[in-house]
Order: sequence, then C-alpha cells, then structure tokens
Amino acid sequence: MGRETGIAVDAVQRVGSYLQVQDEEGCRHLLRVTAVQALSDTDPLRNETFITAAGRTIRVPQSLDAIVGLIAPGERLAAEAEPAEAPWPF
Repeated sequence: MGRETGIAVDAVQRVGSYLQVQDEEGCRHLLRVTAVQALSDTDPLRNETFITAAGRTIRVPQSLDAIVGLIAPGERLAAEAEPAEAPWPF
C-alpha cells in the first residue's frame, strides 16, 4: 500500500525504458529494462519475485508473471501459453 495515500501500488512499474522497482523494505530502484538479467520466483506460492539486474538481486512482492508483461509487453511465459494438443495415444 502507498505510504501516505493508502492506495495499493504495484511493486514494479514500467516508466519508459525503465522499471521502477520497490523492494520489500520500501526502497525504490530505477532499472533499465535491458539491464534485467534474470527473474525468479521466490517460493512455490509465486507471489514474490527476485529481480537480478547489474549484478544485484532485489526481492519484490509481485508475481513473476506480472513482471514479465512489463519487461516484454505482449509476451507470455510458456506455462501461460496455449496448451499444446495432447499427443495421440496410439
């Protein structure tokens, strides 16, 4: 939630060619989208993500799926893509 407004704010937002990232301690980071080296789920719940950029890893309270859409608009993870048809069993 926003500190003064009480309005929920996404931990990661796209600002032009940058990502504005707010970590779990409330510190803000501005990262160039092309500097992002890796995204990783923090645990099986998939509600937090590690963002690695410029050799630094930042933990954010936002899902990896939501962040991928900010880095590469229109792209989806393979798990979200249309399921392939099941192979014919014979």
